[in-house]
Amino acid sequence: MTQEMEFNSEEELLTLYDEDGNEVLYRKMLEFHHPEFGKDYIILAEEGNFSDDDEDIELIPMINVPDEDGEGGKFLPVETDEEWDMIEEVVNTQMDEPEE
Repeated sequence: MTQEMEFNSEEELLTLYDEDGNEVLYRKMLEFHHPEFGKDYIILAEEGNFSDDDEDIELIPMINVPDEDGEGGKFLPVETDEEWDMIEEVVNTQMDEPEE
């Protein structure tokens, strides 16, 4: 039995901190749960580094690990080639679909 992936493409702005402790504003481009990997993923793009007609936005995929109460949590880097391949396929499919 195959499970369906759930997608959330509501845009949201997130403030994260870089390695130097500086605040950086990111736009959430896509969020989804992948049943095969059993993880939640979030695709971010740094706010201000692109416009609506820019085809070459740098997307930053992360694993979203919510805390126990479901509020907040932490983002972890994607580490396996299998996850990178799956994320690339999902992003290409979801970002290429015309909006209704």
